Formats: sequence, structure tokens, C-alpha cells
Amino acid sequence: IGLHTRDNNRLLDTLNQLRDLGNTVVVVEHDEDTMRAADHVIDFGPGPGIRGGELVAQGDWKAIAREKRSVTGQYLAGTEQIEIPKKRRTRDERQLRVLGATHNNLKNVDVEIPLGMLVCVTGVSGSGKSSLVSDILVESLRRDLNAGKGEPGAHASIEGLAHLDKLIAIDQSPIGRTPRSNPSTYIKVFDEIRKLYAQLPDAKRRGYSAGRFSFNVRGGRCEGCEGCGANKLEMDFLAAIWVPCPLCGAKRFNRETLDIRY
Repeated sequence: IGLHTRDNNRLLDTLNQLRDLGNTVVVVEHDEDTMRAADHVIDFGPGPGIRGGELVAQGDWKAIAREKRSVTGQYLAGTEQIEIPKKRRTRDERQLRVLGATHNNLKNVDVEIPLGMLVCVTGVSGSGKSSLVSDILVESLRRDLNAGKGEPGAHASIEGLAHLDKLIAIDQSPIGRTPRSNPSTYIKVFDEIRKLYAQLPDAKRRGYSAGRFSFNVRGGRCEGCEGCGANKLEMDFLAAIWVPCPLCGAKRFNRETLDIRY
């Protein structure tokens, strides 16, 4: 669910109320409290991807815990667990200090964030976590450290920027504008790969430029799937599914482009 424990319990109470009204409530969830609160649990596995796809166990959470093939059950039974680190990293003097934060519901707070450490900002929903981190800290660093556009929320100042060289903000927004985007295109490494292929002898003889090896533009990509490697199949009353492109075999490029080998 990804909520604070208090809000998690409130949501579970709401789901139970929906059930008590005569509804059937089906959720896809990894949260332990949700599994323990459920009347019936259906566990798939035993692994991910090609190692999964099997119905491993079903019943209440105790039935799942008794199934030795179930990874979920091992954690519910306590035979597997996420160990708490026995040793913590020692804090040094480097830190960021957000002073006088008054954005949204923040009440003129001063916050110290130690650098070079894993720092968790927690609290119930609406308590000010995102106001501090996303609206003040990220926006300020984007503007002052990355020389980008940033509109930070209300605060007096931030101290300690001299200890940092850049900001990398990771959130839930898509990494690209199209379904064809992937990590290699996002960090620009695929640009270098396209340039490399354009320098190959066969590519030069055919007059292929780096653009030929992009699945975002016409020319080298497979037009049967427009470079996606799969086609979206809309389903009535169900979520759409993606099926491999039969023309390129999910390779994303047309035959002429695929003839260029490194």
C-alpha cells in the first residue's frame, strides 16, 4: 500500500466495511498487514518472470505461511526476514540545514539532513514530508545547484550546498515521453551506441546515419510496432495488453537495419 501505519489501518478498515456491505473486494498487494487482514490470500510464484506463473498457495495467511515453496509464506512465517543492520554508518560533520520552513503546513521548522547517509523522512499522510523534501529541498537544489528551473516553497534558507555537486531527483514520473523510452535512452548511452553502428563499414556503404538506428523515428525502426517491439491490444472491460510484434519479432527495427552487425 505504501502508506503510514495509521493510514494503512484506516484503509484496511474501509476495505472491510466495503466487504461487510456484501461486496467482493480484490486487491493486488504485497503489504503484510493487508495479507493478514484478508479473508483469503492467493499467492503466485514461486519466483518472478519465467520462474513464476504458478499458483503456489491459497487460503488465509496461515495457510500461505505453511507452504514452503512460497517466498511470501516464508516471510509471513518468520523463517525469512529483512535483517536490521547491526552497524550504522558513522555521521560526520557534513549536513544540509533547511531553516525556517513554513511551506503549506510546516510550522517554521529547522531540519538537519546528514550527508553521505541513507536518510528517511517519515510521518503520517499530510504531515509535511513532501512539503519539505519535494517542494522545498528538491526545488531549491534544482535551482541553486543544477542551475535549472525551480520554485521552492516558503523557507528562510538552506545551508550546506557547498558539500554537494548536483541533485538527482527520482520520483514516480515517467522517464520518457513515449513507451519506447528505456534507461539507455534516458541517460543518453543509446546515442553513443547509434553513433557506433553508424560508423560500421556496412552502415557506411548503405549510407546509414545514426538516426537509422533509432526506434523513435521512421527509417530504421519497424513500422509494424513503430519501434516499440510490441503492439497494444485494447480489451473490452479489461486492461489493455501488449503482444510481441509479429513483423520484427520484438526486435524493434526493420530487417535492413538488423542486417548491420557489430
